[in-house]
Amino acid sequence: MISQKVFFSDRVTDSSYNMLDKLEHVFQELNLDLSIVDGEKVMIKTHMGLYGNTNYIRPAYVRKLVDVVRNAGGIPFVADTCSLGYGTSRPYGGRTTAQDYYMRAILNGYTQATVGAPIIFADGYWGSDFLEVPIDGEYLTSVPVPSAVFDCDKVIVLSHAKFHHIGIASALKNMGVGLVAKKGKTAVHSPKGLEIYPGKCKGSDCSRCVTVCPVRCITVSDSVSIDMSKCIQCGHCSSICSGKVKAGALKVTWAGVNMAEKIVENTLGVLKSIGHERFYFINLAIDISDMCDCVCYGAPLLMHDLGIFGSRDPVVVDAATADTMKSRLSNGSNPNFARVQELVEKSSVFFEHAKKIGLSTGKYDLVQISNSS
Repeated sequence: MISQKVFFSDRVTDSSYNMLDKLEHVFQELNLDLSIVDGEKVMIKTHMGLYGNTNYIRPAYVRKLVDVVRNAGGIPFVADTCSLGYGTSRPYGGRTTAQDYYMRAILNGYTQATVGAPIIFADGYWGSDFLEVPIDGEYLTSVPVPSAVFDCDKVIVLSHAKFHHIGIASALKNMGVGLVAKKGKTAVHSPKGLEIYPGKCKGSDCSRCVTVCPVRCITVSDSVSIDMSKCIQCGHCSSICSGKVKAGALKVTWAGVNMAEKIVENTLGVLKSIGHERFYFINLAIDISDMCDCVCYGAPLLMHDLGIFGSRDPVVVDAATADTMKSRLSNGSNPNFARVQELVEKSSVFFEHAKKIGLSTGKYDLVQISNSS
């Protein structure tokens, strides 16, 4: 089996070789400084955090990537996608439209001025601007890829490497949840999608669901009906109906089944959209907790910072990151050893399914780089 290289620069720094220098070094080892052609449009896909969470990637790292992309001749922009739900602020909301998310990003220090490039939301104002990419998955047959991806010459996926209740939350999650439109997010998080109970509808005197539907597929008279051929499974209507109005006529159950496998299949669709060869992956294994950056608090950290990983393969960069996390706690002296071990073991589902569907062999060679390399 073919092994992919994963470049690793550890967390040991000094005044001549700090973390931003290391990020540029990984960028160079991935040959991005040579492969970017003058005038190429380069997306830097990241996650700008939820306000109240202090573990997210600092804007300085994104600014460094913007600068080195521009120095290589590229035209960089920073991107993320809108989140699920509508009209909520805690614990996951506040990022459901481009306007809402940008205001949250500003509170976390992300502006065009601080990162040095435009910030866009790749799936549009509502999270409804996407193109379907067919795949032959075990769980999914197509993936809604944000339209902005199709205009990119290269995509750098800059991920905060931490954990989530299903295992590692890094490059694969940044792609398979973070770089798909809302329809793809719902596919991961809700086994049934939108459920309709017309008898619970409050009728035309309410109709609040109609105004938040991006594709206007809802009709309300005495009860509610939805043109499911147009519905994009964004969950806006259920947030209003079940969350705000408390009617329960429209409902999405947020209880994921086979989440890891679906994240991997979404990743396959995104890579297929413009070609695997246009993607590059960098994991920042710092501020490592067992909670995602999409919650409104910074969870306690599990271990010391590890450093920066880079690869052309999202599966092996996550596998190398998870393996290194486990190995650094192998003597069991850290009180969080059992938790980290549990989460690393859960992560194997990602890697096994990726191999099963032909996304990656999962084999890698870890190449440690330093100031002298």
